[in-house]
Amino acid sequence: MIRSLTIGLPLVDESQSNIERGVSEIISVAEKIFKERQIKPRTIRYSLPPIGSEGEKEGYLNSILNWVDSLSEKTGVRWFCLPLDLISDSPRNERLGVSLDAIAKFPKMFLNLMVADQNRLSVGAINDSAHVISQISQRSNSGFDNFRVGASCGCPPHSPFFPFSHHNGSGLAFSFALELTDKALNVLDQIGTNAKVDYFRELLVMEFTEILLDINDLGNEIASKSNTKFNGVDASLAPFPNGKTSVAAIIEKLIGAPIGSQGSVFATGLLTDSIRSALMKSKVPSVGFNGVMFSLLEDNALASANSRRHLVLDSLISLSSMCGCGIDMVPVPGSSFPEEIAALTMDMAGMSLALKKPLGVRVLPIPGGLANEHTKFNYDFLCDSRIVSLSSNERYMNFESDSFSPLAPPRL
Repeated sequence: MIRSLTIGLPLVDESQSNIERGVSEIISVAEKIFKERQIKPRTIRYSLPPIGSEGEKEGYLNSILNWVDSLSEKTGVRWFCLPLDLISDSPRNERLGVSLDAIAKFPKMFLNLMVADQNRLSVGAINDSAHVISQISQRSNSGFDNFRVGASCGCPPHSPFFPFSHHNGSGLAFSFALELTDKALNVLDQIGTNAKVDYFRELLVMEFTEILLDINDLGNEIASKSNTKFNGVDASLAPFPNGKTSVAAIIEKLIGAPIGSQGSVFATGLLTDSIRSALMKSKVPSVGFNGVMFSLLEDNALASANSRRHLVLDSLISLSSMCGCGIDMVPVPGSSFPEEIAALTMDMAGMSLALKKPLGVRVLPIPGGLANEHTKFNYDFLCDSRIVSLSSNERYMNFESDSFSPLAPPRL
């Protein structure tokens, strides 16, 4: 039910010794309460504050990464996320250069390339991020390292889902990423695939509301006993590649057709509405996406639909409009140009600005891989699928300024 307990580290406002004592207390308290309640979260993670222009100072970023990696090892934390705030029109070379090497040096590290906020996108940041993704893919035979790299657009602080995470605030705090996909599948199985869609939503809201209230009690108990702050939950429907925990399977059962068929966008919106309705009804604090996550290489049914050519990239983009997490875990040809990755990121950033919603881009260029060939990963948390082609963008889009914002509000 809990995918991750994600702890935000206030690197600027607290000493390293205070942070170490604080996270040790949070983890100790949480593990004791988890054991009492017979809960087994998949991971415990650390999220860092965004690193801006201060990261251009030589040695600054490496010093932080060495310490956080050591802290992760010492406290038994599997992953940590480094967010780079690239949105302002300032130098990025040092941060991008260090992070490029850090992906190989620190296997626990995820990299969040922040290229747009709620009000503007950075053209230079998008182009630079595309170059980083392309370069990282060339440093291994499989392209797997980009599993830990994403470009985020309009993502708020405290999201517990990596790589689109960053911490904000002067103190230690934590949030939960939930796993509700199995619960939704169970509800659907109980009422049958021909059940009324609105009745399914009603039952789903009831089920989610009850779970959220229990999780909120859990979070408040941990916060109280560890003297820290509970920021809330991300109740997104996320897949897991175990052959059954599939978001795409829910969609297919609802519409009676493969994911990507007409009706998929509506069904995605229905699931998102169920999540948000449960959050409103329960009054549980929320963080992150709280939507439907179509993560191609982590969802068996989605991967299968893609392999059977029921999906194209435009299908995934349209699904993102109804609150997926964007283009996530999509394998693309190793020969993809940075210009093509940048154009895709521009689409997500533009959609994020227009719809006022968080989105991200996580693509994996596969070295030597061609469109329509299959990936050959051998990892317990990935499934294989057909490589998806990008459009043939021969150049970057031209802009007068690095920063681009909409002129009109979303609704007049």
